[in-house]
Amino acid sequence: MMTPSHIAASLLVWRREDAWRDLTSVVAGAVLPDATMFVFYGYQKMMGATEASIWNELYFLDHWQYTFDVFNSFPIALVLLLFAWRLKCRWLQLLLLSAMLHMGFDLPLHHDDGHRHFLPISNWRFVSPISYWDPKHFGYIVAPIELLGSIAALIFVSRSGATPPRRSAQVMLGIYGILLSILIISLCFV
Repeated sequence: MMTPSHIAASLLVWRREDAWRDLTSVVAGAVLPDATMFVFYGYQKMMGATEASIWNELYFLDHWQYTFDVFNSFPIALVLLLFAWRLKCRWLQLLLLSAMLHMGFDLPLHHDDGHRHFLPISNWRFVSPISYWDPKHFGYIVAPIELLGSIAALIFVSRSGATPPRRSAQVMLGIYGILLSILIISLCFV
């Protein structure tokens, strides 16, 4: 899924959290598994790499794949979650639960660009028959469904019982996410 959709899904699941720190943790957790990808992309662009080179070659280099996979590992997140639970650290628990929700959605929606979600226990990588973006693997169906799901989540969250400032923040994040998703979908099909 696209990162903004992960934000929408996490806001939907944890829509009753009213503390700003909790909202920040939920959003940060939704973004965390993709954070290294943003660093990777920014670095490659600064180095002058082309889009084709970034996504067809450099993305698949072993050291980058390992970095992406560490941030998308259920066992690592689970160990950290147990640690956060033991410390009774609510913000870290929410961050890790949100990150794990992200990983759970990503697992069935990546064809040839999926992660080793069970690293370091296993190097197994699920190759899904569907992709959230690749038209050769039903991306032309999945991407619009994902976008509609994000819009529905945003509408539901905006009508939730959260405080008005909280709802406003969620709606603004959702609008940003939807606009970004439309942009990404349009780039995938040109």
